[in-house]
Amino acid sequence: MSNWLIAIGVTLLIGGVATFYFRAVQMRRDETRAGITALSGVSWRSFIHMVLDALSRRGFSRLVDSDNAADDTDYVLARNGEHWLLSCKHGSAFVLGRLTVNELARAIELKGAAGGFLLTQGRITDDARPVAALQRIELLDGPALWPQLRDFLPAEQLAGIRAKAATLARQRVLSSWLFALLAGVAIWLALPAPPAPAPAPSPSPSQAPAAVAPPEAAPAAPSAPAPSAAAGAGVEPAASATTQETTAAAPAAAPPDAPASIEQQRADVAAAVSTLPDVDRAIWSTESTLQVMLSSIDGDAFTRICPLMERYEDLASSRIQLTPPPGSTASVRFRQCRSY
Repeated sequence: MSNWLIAIGVTLLIGGVATFYFRAVQMRRDETRAGITALSGVSWRSFIHMVLDALSRRGFSRLVDSDNAADDTDYVLARNGEHWLLSCKHGSAFVLGRLTVNELARAIELKGAAGGFLLTQGRITDDARPVAALQRIELLDGPALWPQLRDFLPAEQLAGIRAKAATLARQRVLSSWLFALLAGVAIWLALPAPPAPAPAPSPSPSQAPAAVAPPEAAPAAPSAPAPSAAAGAGVEPAASATTQETTAAAPAAAPPDAPASIEQQRADVAAAVSTLPDVDRAIWSTESTLQVMLSSIDGDAFTRICPLMERYEDLASSRIQLTPPPGSTASVRFRQCRSY
């Protein structure tokens, strides 16, 4: 896979995950946090009216408790002939625990109620929830209370809370895509460049097909010599035939000698090795040693050099001298792709 395809994939992955998180998760949390702050800022009377209106949607109606008329935090509700006790703690600073739940449970028992509600814009601890479940007490703290009461806020105030949360989410999404783009560029720069394709080796002269004499070079059938010519020169017809055979065999020249083909193979190998990404140049210092000047020592150039050397049977066992770049503290190494 190309490096730029990997970089694009990483960019889309980071940007997509961040967009989903900030739009679907974090924006809801920001809206809830701002809504709890808004509920904490209203007066007690406005807050309890919102709570009673929200519970009336579920079929609960308020009953006036003549025995406890002065209590402004506990209310008696009725539904289907059963009584329920409502207790509210107005303010986001409240942290309610088992003690508060036990107090409400005793009040429910004294009044013979079927259950109760404990509400606060603050927080209810986890250790109070098992006790509340046993006493049929429904707990509604900040994150659970906001969805119940948000529709009772003034429309302008609710729209402002949602607009602020959406604006903050857009800013975070834009920042996340910028980060994703930078991450993609960084990965693209960090990945090693793909190796360049090695040039196809040219066929050695020994592998070249034998030259075929052109049709016009084929010797024509000798015509019968005139009696006078044959009589005048007895041996010249045989000499002429010998000359024609030599001329016909001339196009099929002998292949170049072995040293010339080895030199061509060495040149092809040096040119191919010089195209590798972490190689500066390659030269044959001796007939059996290929000196490779490295431009970088981060990769393993030897593993890419061997396939190029092993294409030629006569050069596969040559020594490879790996010379590090100038200024490097690495030492010169001698390797061999194939032993003798």
